[in-house]
Amino acid sequence: MGRPEKPLPNNQFNFPLLTLAAWLRERRTEARLRYADLAARTQTTQHPCSISTLQRAASAQAIPRLPVVEAYAQACGASIDQARRYWREARAQSRKGPNVVPVPRLINTPAELRLALQAAYARAGYMPLREMERRAQHGRLPTTTVSRMLQGVTMLSLSQLQAFLQVCNIPYQDQGDWTDAWHRAQSAQTHRATRELAAAVQPRRRVIEYDRHGSVFPPSYPTRHMTRFYRGYTQEEAAAYRETQHSDPLRRSVELAVRGE
Repeated sequence: MGRPEKPLPNNQFNFPLLTLAAWLRERRTEARLRYADLAARTQTTQHPCSISTLQRAASAQAIPRLPVVEAYAQACGASIDQARRYWREARAQSRKGPNVVPVPRLINTPAELRLALQAAYARAGYMPLREMERRAQHGRLPTTTVSRMLQGVTMLSLSQLQAFLQVCNIPYQDQGDWTDAWHRAQSAQTHRATRELAAAVQPRRRVIEYDRHGSVFPPSYPTRHMTRFYRGYTQEEAAAYRETQHSDPLRRSVELAVRGE
């Protein structure tokens, strides 16, 4: 078995990380393997590891990469799912996630959906985005898109959401609630975008009158040499609006100006 390992550090405040390291050591002891044997066994896996990499993974000095933890557990014949759970807990402890998390069944807006997905990402151990993209496969989860979603800039598509939930180990029976939440958030986003587009296409109409020095007066102010601005009107609409107003001899010198703001 070789010389014994160094004791786990007593100045490590990430208790889940200590649990992960202790669990890995116990699995190696039960398998009666040296680190050289472990390293040799990992050469047949998708992530071959060196002796020093495996030793660092069980040292509790820093959180190891997930592929290393999986390769360590697989070489010992231990449960990979349990190894992932210990790793996620250690990663989640190292960073603070959202304090308030909406329940998927109660999500109605894109902001609520993003907050819930950020919390799911935290519970999954803040997996590196490149690792998430690799596990999703076939380009289903681009790192740029996920990064923008976590920053609150954009939403995931439905297929990207499904890949995200799978990588974050959301139980299959719960994914239907997330899909329904996505449809509600998408509907809310579409309606908002429609309202904003309508406001941009047809801005609010206003009539503002200025004197020759640029001072603002209400439309009914009786003064000469006044310029009337019809904001939001076309030239034809502004002319038609003028025809509907009462004729006033004091306003015969009013000039017509149109702003399409």
